[in-house]
Amino acid sequence: MRQECKSKRKNKVLAKDLPRIGSLWVLLGPAFVWAATAQGSGELIWWPYLVARYGKAFLFLLLPFALIQFFVNREISKFTAVTGKGIWSGFLSIGKWYVLPLFLLCFVNFLWFGAYAAAGGSSLYEVLKWPSGISVKTGSLLWAYVLVIVFSIALLLSKVIYKFIENVMKIVTVITITGLLLSVILVGKWVNVVSFADALFNPLNLGAGVDWGNFDYSKLITALVFAGMGGFLNLMYSYWMKDKGVGMAKYSKKITGLFSKNDLFVEEGFRLENNEKNRKRWRGWMRYLNMDSGLAVGINVLTIILTSFLSFVLLWPERNYPEGWSITVAQSIFFESSFGSIGRVVFLVVAAAFLVDTWLALADGVSRQFADFTYSWFGTKRIMKNERSWYYFWLVFLIIVSLVTMPLAGPGVLMKLIGVISVFAFVFYIPALWYLNYVKLPAKYPEFIKSGWVSGLMLWLVWGVYTALAGWYLYQIIN
Repeated sequence: MRQECKSKRKNKVLAKDLPRIGSLWVLLGPAFVWAATAQGSGELIWWPYLVARYGKAFLFLLLPFALIQFFVNREISKFTAVTGKGIWSGFLSIGKWYVLPLFLLCFVNFLWFGAYAAAGGSSLYEVLKWPSGISVKTGSLLWAYVLVIVFSIALLLSKVIYKFIENVMKIVTVITITGLLLSVILVGKWVNVVSFADALFNPLNLGAGVDWGNFDYSKLITALVFAGMGGFLNLMYSYWMKDKGVGMAKYSKKITGLFSKNDLFVEEGFRLENNEKNRKRWRGWMRYLNMDSGLAVGINVLTIILTSFLSFVLLWPERNYPEGWSITVAQSIFFESSFGSIGRVVFLVVAAAFLVDTWLALADGVSRQFADFTYSWFGTKRIMKNERSWYYFWLVFLIIVSLVTMPLAGPGVLMKLIGVISVFAFVFYIPALWYLNYVKLPAKYPEFIKSGWVSGLMLWLVWGVYTALAGWYLYQIIN
């Protein structure tokens, strides 16, 4: 078996044609996973917090910061569609010692994502109030541990990991958006719509009424980054595209469940043939990448506008903003005002599902990132026999880390730490992403895979925005 594995590694690069696209509806899964993962923080917690506490002051920034992540997502997914590989193997092809500090930052960033499970646990404890006679923190942690264990078992027992993740995300997304839309229809008044629209599109409201002397800049940074996915979280898009079989990734093997029958996972290289058939098919795949990235950002924008509007109408007048271990409780008024006490319970249960499925997606997506990096880093000196083994090593590691780190601080504190690191992640990896797609790949693959200068310019514009934001944040905390 070892000799067979070694012989496979020595295979020459295979010449392949791009596969046909097939049904776009079937392919649109990664968009729902991306949007549902993003909804677990920015939409559910941080933008409702900013609006409930500061009203119109920051709403003008919502749409620009939510929409610009489209360009990052498209370039990430484009690399995987062309090569069939994960984005970290691409970064490593630039240079190991260049990428190592980036990976270490990524590693530190994801030590704290148990905060999402802790926030979900706080929602369930608010509903159940069991066990009685204990603190909110203890009750939240108890249910967080239950949720992590249950979802970890489901993740480990699923036959194909990605399919399980996608199905869960689609269900939670549909339920939540439907509930939010009904709430907006029932509680929204035209005068509120006009006032909210003025906040979204009028820059004169920016910063109005904010006490900058006592302002927590990390919360604003976190909200702006999590207006989409945020930093290293965006890189998970590559791995969802890979397991969905987008473009050349159709030829890559998928990571199956722990107890599923599985051949050795051997990543092979594919050479895309330079012919007219592939040129036409690539144009189709680019339309798909634009569509999926656009749908992901579109669902995200819709959800964040709905939660921000409800916060604007229901929470801001009372200055009832979410905080502490009860970080999702204030938002329960979104459904309670429309559907009564039953609506409140439904919202808290859905919030718990949203936050825990964010933890679930991160446990899977981060394990994929780490597995890709370590499997590619060690090259022929394999510590694990295949990438699937690395995946389960990192998955178990991250589950344990979540259980250990959740009690260290409130979920909001841990999420802020991820948010601040995420803005610097954009600063460091966007140039590498541009180099991969606009320099390295065009030198190896047919010229038709190279995007135009406008797309490249937009990626640098996004980098400039996040670099300016990171610089502004450093200036504020230093002074």
